[in-house]
Amino acid sequence: MDNCGAPVFEYAPLPMSPMTVAELLLLAVVTLAAPVALPSEFWPLGGVCFLPLLAVAAWAVLQSPSRTRIRASGIEVSLPLWRRLLRQRAWFPWSDVRNVYPASYELAGSALSPFASSAGTLVHTGLGLEMADGGHLVVKFTPGSIRRFRAESPGYTYAMEAVRTVFRHLGRPLVTDARAYTDAEVLAMHEEARRPLIGMGTIVFAFFLPPTIVALGTLAAGALGLAADLTFLLAVVALAAIPPLASMQFTLGKSRRRNRILGELAKHEETMRTGGA
Repeated sequence: MDNCGAPVFEYAPLPMSPMTVAELLLLAVVTLAAPVALPSEFWPLGGVCFLPLLAVAAWAVLQSPSRTRIRASGIEVSLPLWRRLLRQRAWFPWSDVRNVYPASYELAGSALSPFASSAGTLVHTGLGLEMADGGHLVVKFTPGSIRRFRAESPGYTYAMEAVRTVFRHLGRPLVTDARAYTDAEVLAMHEEARRPLIGMGTIVFAFFLPPTIVALGTLAAGALGLAADLTFLLAVVALAAIPPLASMQFTLGKSRRRNRILGELAKHEETMRTGGA
């Protein structure tokens, strides 16, 4: 990248996501507490007890991100270590970028919260890049602390201002190819984007039904004289997991659709802002 000029803006992502840190802390506590909580024959099992912690630690290292650099001639997007080892593309000249706009994205693990599922999964704003060849990516600027469901982090704010500065010098708008929407369509899109992803009644049903299923399964086994062996318990747990898993999958699908709508609105507003429509 030496011939691409000095960075106009450089952003260093968090070395680990909040979810990865939480997983490491949880596994560390469980692993260290195992000698106290478990009989000696169940620990350390020849070192097998340490494998989950080591696996998550290795995953955290492989997810270590590079920096995002915005330059006068293009953008170098952040990539995790495993993608850099595979030599995946990180540099995109502005001549290959068709549109730059505010793009929403979900935070990892947010769909696991029933409250997030009802109000809308936790999302933040990044740089949406649409390429001339039809490719699309979102440059993320996730902050270390989450205070609101939807927010523009300082990293995103500075990055967008840097992009606007570069594009002003290039004499081109951020959005060069966007669909035109009527006022009625824009209002309808805003209305859809504001709707809750899932009603609270559905959330209560999906997340509080599993204990009931497990309890009923255990009672049914006793009443019918069935042996509550490992196979039976696994079957009951698998059945109980269906409602929350279906709810999370449905929520993520609706959230991603909402993010696409917000992206279209952002491109439309940017076009109107620059007088392109």
